[in-house]
Amino acid sequence: MKVSIVIPTSNGSRFLGPCLESLRKTRLPPGAVLEPIVVDNGSSDRTPQILAQHPEVKSLVFERAMGFAQANNAARKVATGDLICFLNNDTQVDPGWLDRPLQILARDARVAGIGSKLLYMHRYVPVRFSLPRGGRLRATASMFGSPLNDKVRFSPDVRDGWVHDGSVLYVPLPVPGIDPPFSADPVVRLAAPAGAVEGATVTVCASAPRSVARLPAMLHIDPGAETVRLVQNAGNFLNDRLEGGDFGSGEEETAGRFASEEIVPAICGAALIVRREALDSVGWFPDYYTMYYEDVDLCLLLRGKGGLLVFCPSSVVNHYHTGTSREYSAKFIENVARSSLLFTSRYGTPARFAGALLERLGHTRHELLRGRWAAAAGTRGLVSALLALRRPLMSRIRASLEGSANPTELVRSSRAPYSEAR
Repeated sequence: MKVSIVIPTSNGSRFLGPCLESLRKTRLPPGAVLEPIVVDNGSSDRTPQILAQHPEVKSLVFERAMGFAQANNAARKVATGDLICFLNNDTQVDPGWLDRPLQILARDARVAGIGSKLLYMHRYVPVRFSLPRGGRLRATASMFGSPLNDKVRFSPDVRDGWVHDGSVLYVPLPVPGIDPPFSADPVVRLAAPAGAVEGATVTVCASAPRSVARLPAMLHIDPGAETVRLVQNAGNFLNDRLEGGDFGSGEEETAGRFASEEIVPAICGAALIVRREALDSVGWFPDYYTMYYEDVDLCLLLRGKGGLLVFCPSSVVNHYHTGTSREYSAKFIENVARSSLLFTSRYGTPARFAGALLERLGHTRHELLRGRWAAAAGTRGLVSALLALRRPLMSRIRASLEGSANPTELVRSSRAPYSEAR
């Protein structure tokens, strides 16, 4: 069995080297081989030098950057594997990440694709809060100018930085060889709304329990403290608004909520293993997306052909996350606005699409009232989506004429236990 590993990269040399090194350590059963393929998506950094150090890698070089879907699809002509694995450049695989997926795909013909358990690559110092009943306070973390400020995470009960009794703030530590070291220890700043917990004792547990009797306060975090790993993705879901999300995002791995193999609605494209014949039958990634939602769309197409998608927790892939596209940057907002509207046109009811379009027009009005097109990232995404709208609508019409599975049924599916076929 040959596994073609398709890795698109765009100015991601600091991630690509460690990613390829981790692939070299992959444990394979007898007769299995890897075929790494790097799609250089308009890079101008040290990517050529990195590739020169890895003669085992096939490389496709493009002068201009393409979208994520187009970059992955470019490997279609050169990939020769029975299985195709789409892998982000900002990942590092565990040695045994293919053990169970290869076993499932060899034994169960119903399975079209398998998703790994993605863990955030960073280790996190958990800051746990014990507050008086009904109390809340504002918590923010600062890395003193480090890019890791974007990597701070909170437990799911936290909204806009307001923590309650039992809430947790997670402080990320630098990834060696990728992130610069801290110039100073990170801090957590605590502030209280007037009268809420003023004068009360707040217990904060980091490396050791500490009490804070007066607010505002500043808590220094010891980078040598005990750390935890957080789940980044345990399969993808779609809510009633057709917004995509990550199962388990931000949960501590030791919670054990995602320890069983399950059938899932969709799989994250950061680590997605698919049968080649299943991919060819649906035409690989729909390329009317630039970035985001193309993996969910592909998964729905695979399921529309009757294939199962399985989340495999023993297949562990460490994910830096948003290594190429910085979270909540202007480009991120533009791409999400564009792709979400195209996805809704493809899979939503007419009423849902109309609602999404009206909502996006409302955001556009708000952005344009601020006066500068350069800041109107969501508006640019809307305009781009409207110009590309014909293609997903035509795909929807063709699927209907071919008698493919009902899009509404595909979207509304949920997780279910997986049992290997006998």
